[in-house]
Amino acid sequence: MLKKFSPFHFDVSASEPNIPPHIHRSMQYSIWEGALTGTMGVLTGGVVLTGFALALGANAFVIGLIAAIQVGANLLQVRAFRSLERKGNRKAMAIKFAAASRLVWLLICGLALFSFEPLASYRIWLLLILIAVASGLGIFSLVPWISWLVDMVPQKVRGRFFAQRNLAAGAVGVVLGVAAGKFIDWWNAHGIGPATHGFVVLIAGGIVFGLWAVATINKMHDPPFAKPAAQLTFWQSLKIPFRDSNFRRVFYFRIIYDLSMGIAGTFYGVYMLKQAGLSFTFVSAMAMLATLTNLLALKPWGKFLDKFGNKPILHICMVGKTVFALLWIFTTPNTFWLYIVIHLFGIFDAGNAIAIPNLVYKISPADRRANYIAVDGTVVGIAATIAPLIGGGLALVFAEWNLTLGDFHWAHFHFLFFLAALLRLGTFWALRYVREPEAKSVTHIISVIRPVRSIDIFEGFQQALHSLFAPAKYVIEKLVERPRKNAKTPKPRRID
Repeated sequence: MLKKFSPFHFDVSASEPNIPPHIHRSMQYSIWEGALTGTMGVLTGGVVLTGFALALGANAFVIGLIAAIQVGANLLQVRAFRSLERKGNRKAMAIKFAAASRLVWLLICGLALFSFEPLASYRIWLLLILIAVASGLGIFSLVPWISWLVDMVPQKVRGRFFAQRNLAAGAVGVVLGVAAGKFIDWWNAHGIGPATHGFVVLIAGGIVFGLWAVATINKMHDPPFAKPAAQLTFWQSLKIPFRDSNFRRVFYFRIIYDLSMGIAGTFYGVYMLKQAGLSFTFVSAMAMLATLTNLLALKPWGKFLDKFGNKPILHICMVGKTVFALLWIFTTPNTFWLYIVIHLFGIFDAGNAIAIPNLVYKISPADRRANYIAVDGTVVGIAATIAPLIGGGLALVFAEWNLTLGDFHWAHFHFLFFLAALLRLGTFWALRYVREPEAKSVTHIISVIRPVRSIDIFEGFQQALHSLFAPAKYVIEKLVERPRKNAKTPKPRRID
């Protein structure tokens, strides 16, 4: 009974008896690997990485540059796919590059020891270089890993599987996120050592969990990888998905989405730490709250995805993410209750996190899926790279801006958050033209989400969504699914 509610257990053998036992076993290994990798992510990213960079002397633009480098590494995905085409061994490639990427963090830890000149003056630049190397190696692991995982997991359970994997990845982070913030506050309050050394302790722990995850990957079943009959050049690999009209529409949505998220996403934590003057403990607690809300929503979203499709779920979640960005402009150092409300919107991050990649996997041709995934990651990586750079530049521009209307006051990062909200409105225009086979409409989903008298978590989630979106049903019908006059019949997808 306890296994049923464990975030680290995944078993669909009762509902899907035709899935072979070795596939079930490998999916379970992947869930555990997700938990270990998620632990590393908490200890080497987010508030910890931001705090470490600030302790080394980084400013807002450098923080944006770090985020840009991490997502910009996605530009290497097509190169990684070409390497996979030549070698064909997904498992060996994924393991080798994952281990190398995580070992680079040992060098990042060593930067804290560079307290003497002239090296101390270059620590920030060395940090950027090492993060770029670690991120690039990670991409050469990610491409074969995603191809491997998608081929291994049957399509009919992908929504539930990726929801459970994300749940496992974030479950440990709920506790560790707050503990990490508390540890840094304790370290600084007691003056145990230089501020950077406290972050090094956390990052070193993350490396251990990251290497443990690599060892777990090695136990998984790797289904045969069918190498394309004709190996393509770099530019040929890049062109194929662009000839697919439906996939181009996904590109447009993904580019606008990444711009709208990345332009401000890196700076919510910086805003709370610097402009609002909140403690690491409080900021970490808010991150934990968002993560917890995200985790509780993952399994219900996974069920919705398998039942209704990805596109309508994305429409609903983007409504929530637009409101999320708008609420930040009303925050002040004293609006603790509003920070709590804002971080409850992690429910929509959960839906986006599994619906976006699942949509890409679903509409990609099976024989060129790895190619499509790599090109998707490369193209949207451009937007994801540019977004935090734009955000960092705008953060410097907005540093002296102020607007006061009665009791309403904007300053610095508030303008950036408002711009992010405006960009998110553009995702509705882009998404409406994407065709997803067998997907239901947004209004159909709203019509079946009814308030129910039940203590079941999934049904309670339905009730919460109904309460939130039922008043907006008319707006969604008009703006999202409004029939276009004289709309042309869409042409069948062409793939050359």
